[in-house]
Amino acid sequence: TTQSKLYKPIFSQPVDSLLKPMMHNSDNFFAEQVLLMAGNELYGYMGDDVIDSLLAKDLDAVPQKPRWVDGSGLSRYNLFTPNDFVFILSKLKDEFGIERLKNILPASNEGTLKNYFTEIPGRIFAKTGTLGNISCLSGYIITTQGKLLIFSFLANGYQTGAKIGR
Repeated sequence: TTQSKLYKPIFSQPVDSLLKPMMHNSDNFFAEQVLLMAGNELYGYMGDDVIDSLLAKDLDAVPQKPRWVDGSGLSRYNLFTPNDFVFILSKLKDEFGIERLKNILPASNEGTLKNYFTEIPGRIFAKTGTLGNISCLSGYIITTQGKLLIFSFLANGYQTGAKIGR
């Protein structure tokens, strides 16, 4: 088309420079915009068709079929189980490698894990998720024996603030 001849994307930054701040700051608006940009790249317009595409292809084998409506993480209509997150984290580890993921996700005492897990520096890399009366933590932990474990916790139905640890 004429427009495609006029405009050509310039990829000047590695994708991890976009992912790391999003994971460390838990910026839900930014996450929604990234999802829309991915849709624009795939389909030529900013829509949520990318969700259906990811569920049908990349995430077709998740243990429990999730309900995914937006990229912000703020919607009560997004329904993923901890088992789904373990599946996704395992897939990410296999596709990207743990060293890359260690760089993207907050570690102990970083980002959304600031002041938490300080007693195990360099051994936990995880993402928090909170919504009214729901708190989640999913990621990777390295045992004292050096074994990598993938975990996901979801706690709901309580009426106190989301506090990790003691």
